[in-house]
Amino acid sequence: MRARASSVEEAFERCGRFTRASSATFYFATLLMRPTQRRSVWAIYAWCRVLDETVDGVEAANAGSAAASARLDAIEKQLVRLFEPTDEDDGDANVAAGAIDLASSDDAERDASTVALAATIRATPGMEPAPFLDMIAGMRSDLDDERLETVPERASEPAGHASSRSVSSRFDSWPSLRTYCYRVAGTVGLMTLPVMGVAEGYSVADAVSAGVDLGIALQLCNIIRDVGEDARRGRLYIPADELRDAGLTPEEVMAGVCDERYAALMETQMRRAEEHFERAKEGTKMLAPAARIPVLAAAEAYGALVDKVRENGYDNHTKRAYTTTAEKLALLPRVIRRAMVER
Repeated sequence: MRARASSVEEAFERCGRFTRASSATFYFATLLMRPTQRRSVWAIYAWCRVLDETVDGVEAANAGSAAASARLDAIEKQLVRLFEPTDEDDGDANVAAGAIDLASSDDAERDASTVALAATIRATPGMEPAPFLDMIAGMRSDLDDERLETVPERASEPAGHASSRSVSSRFDSWPSLRTYCYRVAGTVGLMTLPVMGVAEGYSVADAVSAGVDLGIALQLCNIIRDVGEDARRGRLYIPADELRDAGLTPEEVMAGVCDERYAALMETQMRRAEEHFERAKEGTKMLAPAARIPVLAAAEAYGALVDKVRENGYDNHTKRAYTTTAEKLALLPRVIRRAMVER
């Protein structure tokens, strides 16, 4: 049995390590936060990643969708309990015990994220369960094959291209994809806003739109970067109507086509991500001053992945876009200048 989180502090530390291992880009942005903010964001991110692994991880793939759905049910019930008022406030041990029965579980990451999230909820005024529940709903949609929009196959296909199985785009249009992006990533903006805080003269409600835009932009970057990886899992996240407008079939994209049609299709997705990033950046003036640099850094670092895909000739099938530590650090002067302008 793997080691379990034995205290709240250990849980936060484990969430930090999990965040670093899961996303070097996101972890880089958290290092620019105040320590108390950083560990709370680690807790939220780790909880979200554990949720994602419940649907997309190796264990989930082996167990099947029914088992993953049952586990989502359990996570949802546990989450609701975390937000229930409690009279217990006697230190780390009580917080941990109220969050999860550590003695009955052998999932170290899930243990740590739940314990740390419980402590974050208790320590952060204004946190609400709604965005967490919305994210769970988004993960459920990945398990619901009936929600997929099937794209009609073309009469003629490239020579040698096999079409032995039905290939579908998960979304018929941008509005349906946007709903998904909100649920699995825009919600993170809502989860973290109470942790990051807002500037004088603004409320959390004022900053919601920009926070959601940032989350959607980050998810669009993930979709753009991971077309090849998703295809290998039998998934396609590009809207069906945009595929048709580009003159492409899902089968061609899943097979790794990378011609001028595909480049134009990717540019459409990239411009959409960049528009969301810009709206999010404009909203940073509503954030507490200490939160502006890390939020802008996250936007710039993820946005740089879009440029990397362009540099790779739009080949996101066989080449994974990434930025080096040096490249991330090189973004900081621009980030700091913009943060200072927003003051």
